[in-house]
Amino acid sequence: MKKKYILLLSLIVTTFVNAQVIVQITQSPNDPSLLGVIDSRWADPVSSGYSNTPDMTNAANAIEAELVFAEDATTLGVIDANGNPTWQDACEPITNDLTGKIAVVYRSFCWHDVKAYYAQQAGAIGVIIINRDPGTFGMGGTTYASNITIPVVAIGSEEGDLLKNQIAAGGMSAFIGTKIGLHPNDMGTSKADIVMAESSSNPIALSQDSVELNLDLGLWAYNQGVNAQSGVTASVDINFGGTSIYNYTSGPIDFVAPSGIVVDTQYIDLGNFGRTPWVSGIYTITYSIYPNTSDDDSTDNVVESQFKITADNSYSKSRTDGSNNPIAPTGQYLWEGTTSYDNFESCITYKNTNASRLVANGLTFSCSPVGQTMAFQSIGIRAYEWNDVFTDANDPAFPAPQSVWNLNQVGSASYLYFDESENGVNLYLPFDEAPIALTDNQRYLFCVYNESDSLKVGYDNKIDYSSTVNNYLEYPSPVKDKPAGGTDRWYAAGFGFDLTPAISVNFGLSTNVVENTNKEQMKPYPNPAANLLTIPIRKSIKGNVKIEMFDLLGKLVLTESSILNGNPLKINVAPIMNGSYVIRTIFSDGTIDSYKIVVNR
Repeated sequence: MKKKYILLLSLIVTTFVNAQVIVQITQSPNDPSLLGVIDSRWADPVSSGYSNTPDMTNAANAIEAELVFAEDATTLGVIDANGNPTWQDACEPITNDLTGKIAVVYRSFCWHDVKAYYAQQAGAIGVIIINRDPGTFGMGGTTYASNITIPVVAIGSEEGDLLKNQIAAGGMSAFIGTKIGLHPNDMGTSKADIVMAESSSNPIALSQDSVELNLDLGLWAYNQGVNAQSGVTASVDINFGGTSIYNYTSGPIDFVAPSGIVVDTQYIDLGNFGRTPWVSGIYTITYSIYPNTSDDDSTDNVVESQFKITADNSYSKSRTDGSNNPIAPTGQYLWEGTTSYDNFESCITYKNTNASRLVANGLTFSCSPVGQTMAFQSIGIRAYEWNDVFTDANDPAFPAPQSVWNLNQVGSASYLYFDESENGVNLYLPFDEAPIALTDNQRYLFCVYNESDSLKVGYDNKIDYSSTVNNYLEYPSPVKDKPAGGTDRWYAAGFGFDLTPAISVNFGLSTNVVENTNKEQMKPYPNPAANLLTIPIRKSIKGNVKIEMFDLLGKLVLTESSILNGNPLKINVAPIMNGSYVIRTIFSDGTIDSYKIVVNR
């Protein structure tokens, strides 16, 4: 059942306002695959300081023109530290005629408003700044910001790398503006508007059936075309191993026409999905919108996301590669231009009804240098029990931004980088306290702890948890900073729901046995077992007991329930394949015993 959208509805509004202003490649004669909307960020006149730039949420201010690299007066042949030509960064007056063009420049080491000013002086009607790193950035300025009267947008280095050869070849054009009212018929959604799995990687030991892992499915759809739309449907398809294992289509929904920049935005519930048993591997969720009238721009009608069930029981919020290591296209650090910091932490949250099945062994993450070097810079990891008491993000008791949270540190470790050969390389760092026993239904934070202003922590900027947070009301990736000489300040929303720490937690199966005075007498027998396995029970234990048996990959192979009568438990393992297993006995008083056993016939 979907949770009510109360506290966080503003996130959807904010997301769509930002999404209104787009950069869309409209002509690419040498590579049609580049056509479509690309990730971008607009320097709006309200919050950026570019107070006299046009309001691009007004369709009348949209522009479309050829993309042309600006050429400035810098001596040709000089490449900056990021590998970009300095004569195309617009840090000097521009020498080529940009009249009626959209100027493209590289981000370098001068203020963004300087670039926009020189492009404007050369006749450009808009500016696109290519970042030196993956992802977009907030554009600032000093002297010229209030003099800029053309739109300024930023795109990431990845998008820039895809486009630059075609821009140089000529003939590539782009649209900058709002899609509201641009086309007669135009329904849409985006990666920020779909409900994803709460985590990108889910341990198989905690994902045994449709009760333990059940997905809410749905999306926000909006009508940004001139005309009202009737009979719109949406569908979801889940694919595993090349086969569709779930498909659902909504009933028809009507959308009214936009009123100014206000669009009809509706949530479409597409049911729930669970699997018994879940199988480890990659699951692809595809959301689609089907207007009843031919859509004039269908590029935003289909959005896809993926999640994994991991046989190695790794856990992550970011995407991971084939080895279940986190993917980090970009990195985050705290800029100290106005405030100095002692440290900051990038974290992912974790809570599970059956958390005690696992132990936490360590974290995998990556770092890169802020400048040119990361040699002899230290990084750390932390594990915390998060003990603030609240139900979810709608609870009035939820910790306020910049507050000090109630945390109990249960794990840590540190690492010293020696040189730049480890730039962006995934590092596995075990906790000094490993294995760390976990408690059912306890909230945890797993964090990368950074005291260095020379290191960026790896982040994934290619997924967006905005609607997922709205649905489940659980924040995925908090961030903490500590101003120099100050106190810890926690921010539940982190750097934003479109930026996820590229951290994976290495979990292992719990094999800890509750200590007792007759430990040797409490071992299951015979071990190895061929058919019947006997499990002695502590005399003080009464009531119900649940027995779970896992293979060493964490797959649940047997589960039984019984009522204790003072006698040992008898389990028939004859149907179980030969191999090593972990058995857990979970008692009604909350205690758990676990044992390693072998089946051998």
